[in-house]
Amino acid sequence: MASSTPTVAQYVVNRLADLGIDRVFGVPGDYAFPFDDAIEECDRLQWVACANELNAAYAADGYARVYGASILSTTYGVGELSAINGVMGSKSQRLPVFFIVGSPSTQIQRQGLVTHHTLGDGIFNNFQEILIATCCVSANLTPDNVIDEMERVIREALNQSAPAYIIVP
Repeated sequence: MASSTPTVAQYVVNRLADLGIDRVFGVPGDYAFPFDDAIEECDRLQWVACANELNAAYAADGYARVYGASILSTTYGVGELSAINGVMGSKSQRLPVFFIVGSPSTQIQRQGLVTHHTLGDGIFNNFQEILIATCCVSANLTPDNVIDEMERVIREALNQSAPAYIIVP
């Protein structure tokens, strides 16, 4: 049973479900597990597990072409990098794909720990500039900013008909 105060991941997936999106395309990954769990808990969303992140991005692109908007979910680093071509296709076709990415925890990032899916340099935003360039809007969500930032991201992605990059530690 979900707690009375939603987590950032729960808020994000429920807010996107409010838009009428009913499927999430992606590949499970350890940094994305909070999103994966929130998707499973949301009775308005169906998780569509894909063979790899590129396939998931293309599936999200196709869904957005038919239904107007979609959700793509990957893990940090290798997952998000694997999805870039599909997300760029969505950008070129002017499709709002909400690309949610789970990243290492703020504790791991503050400590600069060497962990998988990183370049081992203690820098955790190496991939963000690349992904931000593939989208019209981006947000690094925290419990303090999730409500305002999600509204901004949704507004911009729908107004510009382009992908949105949403990352949550």
